[in-house]
Parts: sequence; C-alpha cells; structure tokens
Amino acid sequence: MTKSPVNNLSPQDVKFDDAHLKKIFLEHLNSIYCGKQHLIQFFDEIENLATLHFLKNAIKECCDDARDQLQHLDSIFNSINEDQSKISVLGMKAMTLEAYISAIKAGKTPMERDVFIIFYLQLIEGIEVTYFKVLKNLAKAIGYSNTFLDKPFNQALEDKIMFESIYKEYISEPGS
Repeated sequence: MTKSPVNNLSPQDVKFDDAHLKKIFLEHLNSIYCGKQHLIQFFDEIENLATLHFLKNAIKECCDDARDQLQHLDSIFNSINEDQSKISVLGMKAMTLEAYISAIKAGKTPMERDVFIIFYLQLIEGIEVTYFKVLKNLAKAIGYSNTFLDKPFNQALEDKIMFESIYKEYISEPGS
C-alpha cells in the first residue's frame, strides 16, 4: 500500500484557511451548545437519583451553570453573526445513558449510586473543559477574541473541580 503525501506531513506542515477554521469552530460551538441542551435534561434526571442533599445541590448548581453557559453561547453566535443549528451529540447522549444505567443498576446502595453519578459527572465536565479549550484555540487561530469563552470555560472547570472534590470526600477513609 502506497502512502499518500498527506501521511508524510507533520502538524506544522498542515495549513487551514480561515474559512475552514471558521467551519470547524462553528461545528464545535454547535456541538457544545447541543450537548449543553442535552445535559440540562440529564442533570434534572440524575438529580432525582442522587441521595445526598449536598450532591443534589451540586448537580443543581451545575445545571444552573449549563443554563448560563447556553445564554453565553447564544451571545457568541450573535457576535459572530451565525445561527445555532441542531446537530447530533450521540457521544454525549451515549455517555449520559451509560451513567444513568450505571446509577440505577439493581443491587446498588444509595452511596454506590452517588459515587457512580459523581464519577460520570467528572467525565462530562472534563469533556466540557476540553471542548471550551479547543474552542478558545480555534477562536484565536481565526482572529476572534477568545476571551468571550473564558466565562463558560471557567464555569466548566469549576464544576469539574467541584465534582472531583466531592468524589474524593466520598471515597476517602474516615479520619484520613
């Protein structure tokens, strides 16, 4: 099998024109937007499964943050004169379905359910942090100010850290 010339290129050799980068940026922006819409529904469902009041409050806070982020993303669409379009977020939907099924699996104690919920919430927030970081890099590459992504990026990062600290509290040994 003969290698195509593209296979021999290094990342530094690959050049995208602005139109292509804008298309990629818009696709990612739509992905995070539609993902956030789905997550708001997921947070509402998973909050009902959580048992500890502290965890329920954290999930509610995360849901409120997602609503704020959606409003912020709406303003980004407006500022770049683009419309949000509905796209598939099958990966996010599959992960949230897996989280839901893991949390409701028969035989789990309420504590075990909470630990599974927190684990998946950490994964979801990690994905969001990555998405916003990618969007910031793409925005900078095409000449947009990437500071308009600071607020949603910081919210996602704070939520990830919040769930990590809750998880550590759950699994730490008493007195350690």
